[in-house]
Amino acid sequence: MQWEVEALEPDELQRLVLAAVDRDVPARQVAREEAQRRALAAFSNGWDAAGGGARS
Repeated sequence: MQWEVEALEPDELQRLVLAAVDRDVPARQVAREEAQRRALAAFSNGWDAAGGGARS
């Protein structure tokens, strides 16, 4: 099946896209990124404490 989306009314296209999108995906991605930030911050803090930071 093939659709030409420019033939659809903008409101109908928006309705179809919103119906197809899993709205939980962005929230899960944000949570994953925050967990990665925390892990990197913890690693960085441990690295600095162990003397692995920038040298003077």
